[in-house]
Amino acid sequence: MDLNKELIENENNKIPLCAAETYISDFCKQPLLSEFEGKYSFIDKDNKNAFIGGEYVQQLNELLTEECKILFNADYTNADTLTGINCFTVCAMSLISRNDRVLVTTPEQGGHASIPIILNSLGISYDPVPYDYESYQIDYSKINDMCRTQKYKFIIFCQSDIINPPHLNKICLTPDMGIIYDGTQTLGLIAGKIISNPLDTDNVVLIGGAHKTLPAPSCGLIMTNNIHYSELLKRNITPNYLRNTQPNHIAALLMCLIEQEEFGRQYQSQIVKSANLLGNALEKYHFRLAKLDDHIYTYTHQVFVLMSQEDAENYYVNAQKFNISLNQKHKNCLVMMAFVLAHNKFQDTIGTIKK
Repeated sequence: MDLNKELIENENNKIPLCAAETYISDFCKQPLLSEFEGKYSFIDKDNKNAFIGGEYVQQLNELLTEECKILFNADYTNADTLTGINCFTVCAMSLISRNDRVLVTTPEQGGHASIPIILNSLGISYDPVPYDYESYQIDYSKINDMCRTQKYKFIIFCQSDIINPPHLNKICLTPDMGIIYDGTQTLGLIAGKIISNPLDTDNVVLIGGAHKTLPAPSCGLIMTNNIHYSELLKRNITPNYLRNTQPNHIAALLMCLIEQEEFGRQYQSQIVKSANLLGNALEKYHFRLAKLDDHIYTYTHQVFVLMSQEDAENYYVNAQKFNISLNQKHKNCLVMMAFVLAHNKFQDTIGTIKK
């Protein structure tokens, strides 16, 4: 309890600009202490629930599916996983075979560093997605050339560092090719219709952790409109790879989605507006920022501040001294400090910058 008090004091005296430090409302937190905690919902081969009370978890999952249909236009929804990476792992095990080859966003392109490790562990071969580092965007001409070779089963987009989301409608998939799109960073922006919905493109599995721009407690979310993919996921996720889920987190996620249905467009548009205002303020203080246009620093919640590795390390240490949390990334293509606005504390942020 003393440790929790220290944490609360620390939270009240810091500026959280890291993507993993989103604000969660009391409304969404309510189910975390509910009777859903610890409940199982295991369905046996005869379609019977093996645990007393499991039918309530089933109904909870049905409500979640209805809400994801409203916000994401998803026909199939699963929230049994714990995090975005847990989502990807069970999807890879369910949808990709050892003999398949995939294209993947690499860490140099902002891709999540765990993805190549997981693919290597599963024995799945991969090549990097062709990327234009100047525009922070996919090289669509080259990726379409690679798609036409028919060598690849999936394209895997899993970008932790992202200011310019990919345009899936520019990719010419072959009929037997799909996309696994990890929207962990941008699920809230997608739900709020601020950036395009990957599920508007055929053969897409949209996955993600629900605690970045989507301001929910930690929970994984898997959605698709592809019948073949949904059948494979239904068959494999439970009971092959997961049995005990966290229905109290699923209930909290549902509350978050209800909240986003009501306020999401306004909330999410403010996130992007605040990120660009922050970028503009930093540039006035002679920081060098990645830019997508004359007055646009980002189409998401992240801002990239470019500096040498030595300067980045010094700046990171100084930010910690002033209780400002940042992400520091060292890339071959650039060295950047990622300022992330996953919630709306912009006025406090600007005040600190001026001080």
